[in-house]
Amino acid sequence: MKRLIWNKHTKLILKHAAGWFCIVVGIIMLITPGQGILTLLIGVYLLADEIPVFGRLKAWLHRKFPKTADYVHHKGEQLKAKFHKKEP
Repeated sequence: MKRLIWNKHTKLILKHAAGWFCIVVGIIMLITPGQGILTLLIGVYLLADEIPVFGRLKAWLHRKFPKTADYVHHKGEQLKAKFHKKEP
């Protein structure tokens, strides 16, 4: 079995797949029991850098709820520091 090459295109494809998956599952969970809005927001935040509509929605959420956005940003930085290796 060939090893998967981790370049920027592979990461971008996986990020898009995860983002769109979260959005679709979030829409389904709006109708069925579950955390639909939270899952939708995770998908929006994953895709905000590549899709302008989601970027504007993310900016609006940051303006509307600044304390929550700062908290989420801080937690995201903590997760990045925990799971990403420091490259020499």
